[in-house]
Amino acid sequence: MSDPYFQQMFAERIGGAQFGKGTAIYKFEKIKRAKRKALAEHPERKLLDFGIGENDEMADESVRRVLCEEASKPENRGYADNGIAAFKEAVARFMQRE
Repeated sequence: MSDPYFQQMFAERIGGAQFGKGTAIYKFEKIKRAKRKALAEHPERKLLDFGIGENDEMADESVRRVLCEEASKPENRGYADNGIAAFKEAVARFMQRE
């Protein structure tokens, strides 16, 4: 029996027609498990969760307003995948802590 049409339409980046058929753990589930493990092993630390997927509730209006203002600035136009220098330096200091 052949797969239904929609099964053949999954993007190759997520497994193509084989998506959901294997026993491999999907990346979002890996992230959820890593988060649970980190929280269990270090409950005293604040976890910066940048999230995946959709939030379950609307962001506060003040957050949405600032996001709109910042998104409208030309200096914030470029790619943000690597972060600004101040953020990278702060992360480097954080990762070097004992």
